[in-house]
Amino acid sequence: MSNKDKLFEFLRGVSFREFTLAVDFFISGCILYFYVKSLYYGTAEQLESATWLSGLLLEVIIYSIVLSIVSYLSLTFISDDELSKPLDVREKQISLVGYKYSAIILQVGVVMAIFQYNMAAQSIEGVRDLMPHLPLHVMVVAFLLAELANYGAQIVKGRSGEIYE
Repeated sequence: MSNKDKLFEFLRGVSFREFTLAVDFFISGCILYFYVKSLYYGTAEQLESATWLSGLLLEVIIYSIVLSIVSYLSLTFISDDELSKPLDVREKQISLVGYKYSAIILQVGVVMAIFQYNMAAQSIEGVRDLMPHLPLHVMVVAFLLAELANYGAQIVKGRSGEIYE
């Protein structure tokens, strides 16, 4: 059995909602990778520049919007009108579990960003030298990780069926 046949066999066994979540998970992962890669390879001057940072954030937002629209439109064409159907009770519970993990990660990220901002404002030695605009980067990464956790938890809980654990 070739890899192409294995892929088609896997896709036949996956529900459309799971496939949609997997596409959203992949898109969020790509956007997170792009953001972290841009920060990693950015020069010190770029990292300090508010103009470069604004451009990077604008790119992330544009990529998010465009990829979400393209995925939604392509999934609409291949679905049998499943995107317009309301979620059943089980899918709603799975969605809530995903949001729970997402909220925890987002809250931790915001607390870490506020803590780092306060440390930098108090001029604690070495904190300002870590990375310019670090609280902003922490919040953006926390948001993207929260999205990954949301989609990932929904995929795992949907496959395992362990909603209440």
